[in-house]
Amino acid sequence: MVIEKGGTYGTPGPNPAHLPQCGNDRELAAHIAEAGTSPCTVLAGDVLVTLGGGARPGVAPLAYPLDVLEVRLDEGPVVLAVAHTIARRRFWRGECAVAMNAAWCNDWYLGPRSHPNDGLVDVTIGALSAQQRYLARRRVRSGSHLPHPNLKVTRTTHWDHNFRSPVGVWIDGYRHGSARHVEIHVRPDAGLVVV
Repeated sequence: MVIEKGGTYGTPGPNPAHLPQCGNDRELAAHIAEAGTSPCTVLAGDVLVTLGGGARPGVAPLAYPLDVLEVRLDEGPVVLAVAHTIARRRFWRGECAVAMNAAWCNDWYLGPRSHPNDGLVDVTIGALSAQQRYLARRRVRSGSHLPHPNLKVTRTTHWDHNFRSPVGVWIDGYRHGSARHVEIHVRPDAGLVVV
């Protein structure tokens, strides 16, 4: 069951040392694709950062249910993402889109309202001038790049968009080619990670 506003997130979990280990967000998505809600742990990545960086000494591990993003590029197969999907051109020119399930993308706070178990994907789409991109890049580490008059933010369970020409697409930090049509559907409570 996805988290409710003001609700607690995470329940006492098993010892992560006895669980399958995923090295990053991509491996976490692959584990969920194969094993569903069978618990695992993650050692690095944007989901881990969003969850607070993992267990600390003397603190019991917690199990966190995760939503996944089912991503379809053009008419290709569905690819799972646990953290984010980014559709952009070189240097972020023209129309770009960022779909966040986690709050972080490396050291950029791209999804300040994103939660990995709220049943929603936070999509920011728009086009910025070179000067605006420069200013946004300076503010993105704090999440203060939003709101912006040229960026539209949507929180939804399903997002479908056609770009005018193909854009590069990165899923959980890895390039997945280019596409004109990007469709994302949220699958709530699809995985369980213990940290």
